[in-house]
Amino acid sequence: MYSREQVKTITDKIFNMSGTDSTEVNFSSSERSGTRFANSSISANLVQYDQQLTITAHIGAKTGSANTRDFTDESLRQTMAEAQAAASAAADRQNVPELLGAQTYIEVDAALPSAKNFDPAARAKMVRTSIDISKKMGTVGSGYIPKMHRTDCQANSKGLFAFEEVAEASFILTCRMPDGSGSGWAGTTGIKDISMIDPVEITEVVSKKAVDSQNARALEPGRYTVILEPRANARFLSLVTGVFGGGGGAFMEGKKPGDKLFSDLFTLKSDIGNKVLRQTTMLNDNTPAAPVTWLDKGVLRNLSGGPNSTDPKATVNMSLLMEGSDLSTADMIKQTQRGLLVTFFWYIRGVDNATMLSTGMTRDGLFLIENGEITRPVQNFRWNMSPLVGYNNVSLVGKPVPMHMGESYDGDNTGLIPPVRIEDFYMTSLSPAV
Repeated sequence: MYSREQVKTITDKIFNMSGTDSTEVNFSSSERSGTRFANSSISANLVQYDQQLTITAHIGAKTGSANTRDFTDESLRQTMAEAQAAASAAADRQNVPELLGAQTYIEVDAALPSAKNFDPAARAKMVRTSIDISKKMGTVGSGYIPKMHRTDCQANSKGLFAFEEVAEASFILTCRMPDGSGSGWAGTTGIKDISMIDPVEITEVVSKKAVDSQNARALEPGRYTVILEPRANARFLSLVTGVFGGGGGAFMEGKKPGDKLFSDLFTLKSDIGNKVLRQTTMLNDNTPAAPVTWLDKGVLRNLSGGPNSTDPKATVNMSLLMEGSDLSTADMIKQTQRGLLVTFFWYIRGVDNATMLSTGMTRDGLFLIENGEITRPVQNFRWNMSPLVGYNNVSLVGKPVPMHMGESYDGDNTGLIPPVRIEDFYMTSLSPAV
């Protein structure tokens, strides 16, 4: 990857070559790599490198662009000439926006050496550790350890230099019994400090879930108190974040900042600049992002789109933090008289847009809680629930941890997400799977 100083050298060189009214440079370089393992052995080591630079030349009301993947001086001069030729041949644009000048961003060290240097050998060592533990506990492990290292910069001849370098990794693990009778899942995602990834703890937790989930018995469908572990809560939370970005539909009609929408235990922020998340501190238009509180104890504080937008300087999923407490999942179980511990939600799909009613299934460990203890595994359920109802029924929250909110584990969508306890969660039917 390219350092800030190296990118600055390249962009300054381009601006010195330019004889046009103004010039923009869009720079990107990236490494996407990962180690997959299945049936307790490594099945693939993948790596993809990419780099690209786009020069946009402005001549009066005309603009033209050209791309290159070769950053030598000769290539940069040729690309500049192509951009200027494209601008000269272009028609005049109406209402050409003025270029953004220099900006000041919150400083975040988003690319630590441990993540940048997280190579196949280090990942293989984690895999070996995990496999040894799963074998000892009588389970079969399959997992994914992705790594991303990326440098992006948007610069122009008026002083803008919007540079960011980010690096992160994740550890995702599923363990099953050899005969398929039990399954468990755990993981941590979007980690910029590799020392936070503990393959020993993760594998022990996952293998124990797989062992303990055997011989699950069916419960009657109905409404249950549930404790959603961070991964399940992250997926459930992803269904409702659009409300704060102007996508709330009928639910948000007439709603405005100051209205009480959810439980007192639901506080949601874009915590720009926090020390845990790998993150950007700039918006899509390259203006600085700033911390924003979307919900404060269930009260709407900000909107990023729609007729009642307060135009906060962040988008909803940037450095997302759902505030919690210091309680672990185990602590929350001790405080629960009767309910279900949910490890994982699978195949969530919308049912009704107006109410945000959604459906999905539990997977990889569903357990009955009685008198503050896990007493036995239960058969998986299909559920029907709207997050608009669910986050009104929050009765306990735990400690936030890094967790990706999307269906996959790649991309920029990791937040700090706690386990939550939700009352009257509707389990509609049995789902015969582990």
